[in-house]
Amino acid sequence: MARRKKKHTLRNTLIYLGVILSLSALAYVNRQVESYLTSRISTFQLKNIKIHGNVILTRQQVLNLCGVKEGEKFLTVKPAEIAQKMLRSPFIKTASAVYSLPSTLHISVQERRPIAFVLQKELLLVDNEGVLLPFPKIKGYTWNLPVINGLEAKIGKVGQRTTSQKLLKAIEVLQYVQFMKSPLWSMIAAVDLSDEKVLQISLIRGGAKVRCNYEDYQSELYVLNLYIENYLNWDQLADIEYIDLRFEDRLVLKNKKKQG
Repeated sequence: MARRKKKHTLRNTLIYLGVILSLSALAYVNRQVESYLTSRISTFQLKNIKIHGNVILTRQQVLNLCGVKEGEKFLTVKPAEIAQKMLRSPFIKTASAVYSLPSTLHISVQERRPIAFVLQKELLLVDNEGVLLPFPKIKGYTWNLPVINGLEAKIGKVGQRTTSQKLLKAIEVLQYVQFMKSPLWSMIAAVDLSDEKVLQISLIRGGAKVRCNYEDYQSELYVLNLYIENYLNWDQLADIEYIDLRFEDRLVLKNKKKQG
């Protein structure tokens, strides 16, 4: 019985030692492989930079922001740092960067898309969150956006959310028109906030003025939308002087006087 116990103990000891030796061998092999891969990756050069999501910013502007050039060593390129550098641009809302072995870096950006021009001392843009953007010079790109005017002299800093409540109200109005998916969106030339009591929207093709209340603009513009969809003749748009919506459930339209 004692002999069997000794054999059992010896066998367990040998198995335990075998497991220890196997794990040590695996750890050694893993270190060797890791060392080899690290040495190989350190020699990899960045041969391709792919940029996704940019419309307003050019490829070169994105590269200038992140400070990365093709030909750099892979291990010197830090994706987290690149994403952080991208956010220095007022046009970048979010950014990310990832490796794709053996030699590609992918940079993805989500740009702030302007909803309107802002007429101040200089022409600016503003997005639907109220962030002020500089006017970018893009060759061959057409900005078909309404203009917001009649604002305070100081509306905030470029790259930050506006401090102007008037401007935020105008953005709210424009977002509502977009939400309705109304043909009115393509007809708006300007939103004028200079009058404290009346919100005024200028239309294209002759500059007809749409007058509505600041507080009730949603229901009033809804009435206008119904009129546009069912009754408005685009050929006669230039003949309209104003459309007044400040009456409950009805619309007052006045045509321009025809010159004799």
